[in-house]
Amino acid sequence: MAVEINLNTPLSEALSNVVQPKLSEVGWSTGGSDDSALGEYIILMLVNGKTQEQIAAELSNELLNLGPEDSGATDFAKWLFEQVDVLNAQINGNAGPPVGPAQQGQAIPSFHDETRHSRNSGRLDADMTEAMEDVQEGSIPTGPRSMRSGARGNNKRLMGQLSKAMDRSNDAVLHKVRLQQGTERITMHNRQPPRGPRSDQSRNQRFMPYLRPAAVGMPNGGAPAPLINATPQQQIQLFAMLEEQARMMSQIFSPQQQSFIPQPAINPNFRQDVRQPEKSLFERVEKVPQHQISNQNTGSQNNGLRQHQSHPTDVKEQSLPFASSSVEAESDSLPNSICRFNLKCTKKDCPFAHQSPAAPPGITLDLSAECTFGARCQNRKCVMRHPSPAQKATANTNEDCRFFPNCNNPTCPFRHPTSMPMCKFGANCNRENCKYTHVNIMCKYNPCLNPSCPYKHAEGQKRGGYDDKVWIAGDDQKKDHVSERKFVDDVMEEEELTRSWRRLYHSSNGNEALNIAVLGGGITGLATAYFITRNLPSARVTLFEASSRLGGWLHSQQVDIGNGTVVFEQGPRTLRPSKPNGWVTIDLLRDLNLEDQVLVTSKSSLAAHNRFILYPDHLVRVPGPGISLWRNLYPLLTEPIYKGVFRSLLTEWARPKRQDLDDESVGSFISRRYCKETADNFVSAVIHGIYAGDIYQLSTRSLLPYLWFGEAANGSLTNCTLQKWTLRSPRDEALNKAWENEPVQSEFVTKLRESSVFTFKEGVGQLAATLEASLTVNSNVTITCNKLVHQLEVNEEEDQVEVILQNDPDRLKFSHVISTLNSKALQTIVRPQGSLTSLAATHSVTVMVVNLYFSNPVLLPVHGFGYLLPRSLQFQQNPEFGLGVVFDSDVSIGQDSVPGTKVTVMIGGHWWDGWDRYPDEDEGASMAKAILKRHLGIGEDPQAIRVGLQRNCIPQYTVGHHARMMQGHQELQTFKGKLRVAGNSYTGVGLNDCVRAAKDVVTNLVKGERATGLESFVQGNQEAN
Repeated sequence: MAVEINLNTPLSEALSNVVQPKLSEVGWSTGGSDDSALGEYIILMLVNGKTQEQIAAELSNELLNLGPEDSGATDFAKWLFEQVDVLNAQINGNAGPPVGPAQQGQAIPSFHDETRHSRNSGRLDADMTEAMEDVQEGSIPTGPRSMRSGARGNNKRLMGQLSKAMDRSNDAVLHKVRLQQGTERITMHNRQPPRGPRSDQSRNQRFMPYLRPAAVGMPNGGAPAPLINATPQQQIQLFAMLEEQARMMSQIFSPQQQSFIPQPAINPNFRQDVRQPEKSLFERVEKVPQHQISNQNTGSQNNGLRQHQSHPTDVKEQSLPFASSSVEAESDSLPNSICRFNLKCTKKDCPFAHQSPAAPPGITLDLSAECTFGARCQNRKCVMRHPSPAQKATANTNEDCRFFPNCNNPTCPFRHPTSMPMCKFGANCNRENCKYTHVNIMCKYNPCLNPSCPYKHAEGQKRGGYDDKVWIAGDDQKKDHVSERKFVDDVMEEEELTRSWRRLYHSSNGNEALNIAVLGGGITGLATAYFITRNLPSARVTLFEASSRLGGWLHSQQVDIGNGTVVFEQGPRTLRPSKPNGWVTIDLLRDLNLEDQVLVTSKSSLAAHNRFILYPDHLVRVPGPGISLWRNLYPLLTEPIYKGVFRSLLTEWARPKRQDLDDESVGSFISRRYCKETADNFVSAVIHGIYAGDIYQLSTRSLLPYLWFGEAANGSLTNCTLQKWTLRSPRDEALNKAWENEPVQSEFVTKLRESSVFTFKEGVGQLAATLEASLTVNSNVTITCNKLVHQLEVNEEEDQVEVILQNDPDRLKFSHVISTLNSKALQTIVRPQGSLTSLAATHSVTVMVVNLYFSNPVLLPVHGFGYLLPRSLQFQQNPEFGLGVVFDSDVSIGQDSVPGTKVTVMIGGHWWDGWDRYPDEDEGASMAKAILKRHLGIGEDPQAIRVGLQRNCIPQYTVGHHARMMQGHQELQTFKGKLRVAGNSYTGVGLNDCVRAAKDVVTNLVKGERATGLESFVQGNQEAN
């Protein structure tokens, strides 16, 4: 049954009397003169017909700013509606049915909706004698007795005066009044907590029957009743009265007498002489015009307020029209009082007292004692005074993090020396004025057997270094350098020197050749096995693949369409001849004699010049090389996708340099250096095409190391361009020099260097097929398909690695194992479990690839490489969660034997993270055709279509990937070189990156080093101008 509430009725007055103590109980009331505003506003919400959910939402969001996990507003709203039913039953005699779960959201009728019933409500308040018989005395004010049943005629004048005084029909809903010194209007509920007993002894017994006079030192009192029997409202009233008595006593004594009396530490929430930093209710609800605020600036009400400029507060210093004229100015700065900001204080030299950072807010402090731990106090029960908590944050920034460089906390308050990469000689580097980063934390292992340990060591603690094998030129104090290598001179005959990477390395017994297992038959596994056979011809290699085919994500298929064939690519479709990783792939192609199978896309082709982004509903060409300056500038100045880009490019040099960041997301980095529009409209589309990931999750340090270290070294990316700054790592130096010093550059290499991208006549899968054919004819290579590796464990006694296959009890033993599996899959099979936990954090995304062939060769409205879809695109433009479309017929010219239009649509990626079910082939085909129809206007049915779902195909290098890989390097070192890793989960997701990783892991194996495959993460980067 709905309950009707009107203003100025006994029901609304009774609700006001119970709401205000409840606000104090839940901590939403501070005891000040403005506390009644919140209670009055709650009554107004009931009068206006707000439901329980609406009241809870408004309290939680707009008025109190509670967090999403705080259920206080919901509990209060539930209690409020229960009180409405209880008080209505007591006053009006209309109990109604109890409120059930289905009725809790029922609205209370508004008096604006049914004004015709307002006159009848007066009769409900006229006779209250029967209803008040069941009400405890003193619990609800009932008004003058003359208004009760049996009113006499000589009280008509009194009734008229009361009606006139209580008439608020012409007031606004949130009527603002000035606080008065004397008697205020009847409906104001801003009575402060009790100030102590009055002369009327019955008043104390009425409001606090649980308290006998003797309990507060009054005469003629009996034994006090237990305080635990009091209600929360009564306890709050008692504590407020006792605190006010303490304040009055401090005013009675002279300053000399006060020095001998312990001064109570008054909770700031109950201080009447301190202006609270929160906004008033009316300021949060009703916006004050600016001209009204400016007109009040001439007043002097705020002249006495204590200025605390650096504190976080929203209080306006201007006097608002509805501000009280009786607000007392704050006292002068008194170091013996509690700071009103307490734990939120940001002023380091604040002279006021603060509580312990570990203690719960609002505790009572002993201001006469100061904690010796200061702002670093961790005692939850400490009641002594503490300095400003801002001192703790300042002290942390001056102290090195003891977990660096392995700290994974993105909000770590301690100092991380990230301006330069880690020094490869560690913390014990003897080079004067070394510009690289050194760690000052002592190593916890004694002895330390890690030769690349970055921590400091005491004398004799590090036994895994090579200090005795390092010769420094010009250092007379070092021992003489004696080389064991024989050189050719004019006397001796010519001696042939065998290159170190051509030598054969045997196992520890010196007789048995290496027996190596390669896990995974993708492009990384095939390239690894191939490089082993080239550099260690006598080594035995066993390749394990869980599926029935080799090649992994390289999957090219020739489809017969009747009058010819077309090539559909389900994975990578082109390769870039970029250095240095692309050069490793080119060298591999020459070894495999694939020069005549390569198809090149020149830098002057339409596919190289025209690359598009769809925004907001049409294709926009991306500026690039080979195009006139005007054609590049015109889209920047006219297209909405480049909003703010031109201005951010001009002002990027003036933006501040980052401070104390180990890593940052790509979206955050671009937004900070340029603008958010650039990140959402442009960069997100590029990342969709390469990683199919979210720019606000992926790591800038791992994906864009040039930008990351360029900002640290030069202050801005503009300076990097002007100074022609380059970034090189020790991992790339030797490779670059070897390639640049090659005496003869073949015609094939020259042609690839001048190309934009290249592919193969039979698709990129032809590279995997050629590697497979080369390994199959090698007698030292065994390829095992349809075999899933179940367990991997090191046998310390035999110094070998045991591999256990699923449904196979035999333990296969190998001298080394190179894993090219996904890092998550590797972590699950390695024993002991949990030894590679850092590798389990790299997750992968799923992408659906749809190939379509149309017989019409002039179907595309534009020609180029294709177009990408940014994250800022409206949902109606991309309801299928597409990533991009590639115009294969423009990119791979000469691959198909028949003319036509061939395109590839990519869908999913990070948009599908967390999905339990993915679209099937029919749904995928329909989604791809809908994208082409909406964006390109292609409504024809394709002559051939192929749909493939690539599950967990692209690993995501999220923020902190570099730190996790450093930790993974440390974990892999426990296997003493027996287990090494390579693949797209670690150093790059592209095909060139995978081939380079395979080359590096085999090179370290040939050198006999105890490598892990993750050395590049601890070697750092080196800049060169």
